[in-house]
Amino acid sequence: MTTKASQNAPFPGSGESSDAEFSGLKYSGAASGLRFDGCLFRNCDLTGAEFRDCRFTDCAFESCNLSLVRLPRTALSGLRFKSSKLTGVNWAEAAWPRIKLPGALKFEDCVLSDACFLGLHLREAVFAGCLAKGADFREADLEDADLTRTDFSGALFVGTNLSGADLSGARNYAIRAAENKLKGAKFSLPEAMALLYCMDIKLV
Repeated sequence: MTTKASQNAPFPGSGESSDAEFSGLKYSGAASGLRFDGCLFRNCDLTGAEFRDCRFTDCAFESCNLSLVRLPRTALSGLRFKSSKLTGVNWAEAAWPRIKLPGALKFEDCVLSDACFLGLHLREAVFAGCLAKGADFREADLEDADLTRTDFSGALFVGTNLSGADLSGARNYAIRAAENKLKGAKFSLPEAMALLYCMDIKLV
């Protein structure tokens, strides 16, 4: 289903959408109680939209703008984002399942600046080739996550589990070894020198 709508119209489609395609959709309103299963969102502008008490399962977003989207009590599972902008999204306000399943979120070549992932279970998540400037990863579980080629300028890492995470090619991060779990994490030079700079030691 290819759908277009003005931003003032109700969200198109029925209360439950399965394997539907939303293309060129522009929407910034508030929706509640919607269900999306296996749907594809392509070239959609959802800036500032609010999805309350909704559910997104195994959905993909390609070349979309979801900046400042709100997700209060919305269930998320198996979501994939590619070449999309998600600035300022507070992922922590969503309704995360009690059973901690890996791979809940996958981002590729996305803008995640000022996004909040505070305290979330994101084991095996993917943040590849992204811009995560000022993003908040404090207390998050990023064990075995793919963080390759991502720019973490100003991102917050405190009490973060990065065990087994792959940060190859990642840059501009400030991660203190004493404040985070780094066992088995992968780093690449010269960016890995930042780990030493955070140890308050002198390099000669």
